[in-house]
Amino acid sequence: MTRKYSLIIEGDEGRYSGYLPELPTVVVTGKSIEDLTDSAKQAVRVYWETVQMDRSPGSTIREIEVELPV
Repeated sequence: MTRKYSLIIEGDEGRYSGYLPELPTVVVTGKSIEDLTDSAKQAVRVYWETVQMDRSPGSTIREIEVELPV
């Protein structure tokens, strides 16, 4: 499964931080934008692994699409 997330990047050369508005608990740091992006991808994977483990046996995950104004 592939999902797209927005990575909001702040900082300057050598000191970057970022967060994903869609997953407010995911905050990452990095020395480069590439490093920050890799950390964010890993954090999203860990987030979803945790969600899968914490779900009750009878629950399901459904993907929905919502159109938002730009």
